[in-house]
Amino acid sequence: MSSHMTESIDLRELDLFAFCRKGGSAAGEVAVRDLPRILAETAAQAPASAADEVFAYTATGFSREEASEPGAPVAQRLFLDLSINGHVWLNCQRCLEVYAEPVATSMRFEVFASDAAADSAPMDDDEIDAIVGSKRFSLLELIEDEVLLALPAAPKHSVCPEVHESLVTGADGEVEPEAAPEEEEKRPSPFAALAGLKTRH
Repeated sequence: MSSHMTESIDLRELDLFAFCRKGGSAAGEVAVRDLPRILAETAAQAPASAADEVFAYTATGFSREEASEPGAPVAQRLFLDLSINGHVWLNCQRCLEVYAEPVATSMRFEVFASDAAADSAPMDDDEIDAIVGSKRFSLLELIEDEVLLALPAAPKHSVCPEVHESLVTGADGEVEPEAAPEEEEKRPSPFAALAGLKTRH
């Protein structure tokens, strides 16, 4: 059974150091309307209810007592696990229609007391990112940061309902034909080249 007790926290002003030291845990929802940078990314043709939709989050803090090297004093390292689930309404770049891009992201952060400490820390684990904590830390901004990082550079449906006519027609309005299969077959196969090398004995 987990030792973490879910608590109510102030997302805009959280003592992140205390939260991590005591092994705090929180879960809740954040409305899109409270995330201005996400609103800015939201498609203009998104449903009217888009700003009222929410991201569900869980945040868990914990600490570890570790020595930086044998014989060195034991230091306390603070960590924060953050998971976010929801979606953002974006414009598909292939069919130009609005669609809901799912967001499901989880990240572990090591919490430092200053920028200098974070910059000098040997971050040898790609699964852990460094953040600078404070006694008035905005978890809301961190949630917004992680949602933005999770968004695709080129938003697209996994399968478009239809392709927009501006993307498939030529200058004369005629639909451009797709590449014929035989044209693709003319491309040299890397396996054929390998076979050729093997026969040159």
